[in-house]
Amino acid sequence: MTIDLKVKIAAFCRELGGSILRETAHEQGEGKELAFQRAEASFKAGRDDAELEADLDLLDEMVRQVMGTGLFSSRPRGYGPLPHGSGPETGAQWWTCPHDRCTGRGRVQPGVRPPVCAATGEPLTPGPLP
Repeated sequence: MTIDLKVKIAAFCRELGGSILRETAHEQGEGKELAFQRAEASFKAGRDDAELEADLDLLDEMVRQVMGTGLFSSRPRGYGPLPHGSGPETGAQWWTCPHDRCTGRGRVQPGVRPPVCAATGEPLTPGPLP
């Protein structure tokens, strides 16, 4: 199954907000740590290229070996249409990446502070449901 690069980037973006992936790469040796550093630098520079994808795939395999599951979903997911009344006319919104680098992060709820983009430190912005 082929996983879209944008999905891989979104998973990596979520991991940049914590330390587990960085620490695991460090523990697994210099090659994995360098792959993490290259991926982070590419991501923050806005490069979506074969080198970034290769590093993300290497990190995915590392996580799969260490934790038994990878960074990216390996099972296809099927979604049916949203129930009537849940489309754009409802005003429901999703936190979106201000630079369209990832798929965003969760539904916008009143009174909740926006999550922050791990690449730029900027707050995610409200946008239509994906």
